[in-house]
Amino acid sequence: MAEFEAKGEISPGYAAEFSRVVDVTTTGTQGRHFKYQATAEECQALADRFSILSVDDLRAECGVRPVKKGEYHLEGRFSATVTQACGVSLEPVAEKLSCSFAVTLLNTPRRKPEEGVEIDFDVDEEDIEILRSNQVDVGEIIAQHLSLEINPYPRKADATGEELGARIIQEEEAELRLTKKNPFDVLKSLKHKT
Repeated sequence: MAEFEAKGEISPGYAAEFSRVVDVTTTGTQGRHFKYQATAEECQALADRFSILSVDDLRAECGVRPVKKGEYHLEGRFSATVTQACGVSLEPVAEKLSCSFAVTLLNTPRRKPEEGVEIDFDVDEEDIEILRSNQVDVGEIIAQHLSLEINPYPRKADATGEELGARIIQEEEAELRLTKKNPFDVLKSLKHKT
């Protein structure tokens, strides 16, 4: 595959935070390889989009190759550091993320599903992206996969819950509360037998 250092051609009228548009028809028969690095402004825009404190050092490598007429294969991997507010103490929590992904790019859908038809997906099945033109925004696909890797419940390792005037209940305490007897069970025994 030929390798290119992509500079981030942004599609006109498209305001994605991390846009890297690739024309799949220019990949040749062997495909093309791209390296991307987000700018500080793009990282801040992604952090705003995901409602987190920051995204830092987002780097990605991707390869696009043709499979058959109208079908292309995109493989990529990225790494980044994200900082979020701890869900308990609200202190910043930084986490390094890395992920590999693969997407099948189709110029047109294979068939249109009829209304009300159930479609089963396999967990290991590749994602499919329908192309509306010969261009695909690889940066947006990277951003979507980045969002899936962000921990929805960030927690600082030493957070106890007392930082905000509350206490985290441990699992043992929760189980103990569930096994306590109902106080009204005593009243049943006091009922007159007639």
